[in-house]
Amino acid sequence: MSSSSHKSSDTPFFLEGTAIAAVLTSMERDAVLRTGPVVNQASLGDVEVVTFKEKHLTYLKQHPKVNSRNYLANLRTMIKIRS
Repeated sequence: MSSSSHKSSDTPFFLEGTAIAAVLTSMERDAVLRTGPVVNQASLGDVEVVTFKEKHLTYLKQHPKVNSRNYLANLRTMIKIRS
């Protein structure tokens, strides 16, 4: 096997938007994960409710250099409900 065809485990793997959305939807349906909506309050009277999926899709779109595979794996670990 040539070194050019071998992928390093350090090589970032970026998912496409539809794949990311599918993973986030799967997370929302998983009962052992905390995926409730978030309330953003930009000003005193301006309140916006953002779904879990929208929040993380927006973050990944705003930060295109973030390794999406690692981000989603870390997110799953952080939001897991532990007994």
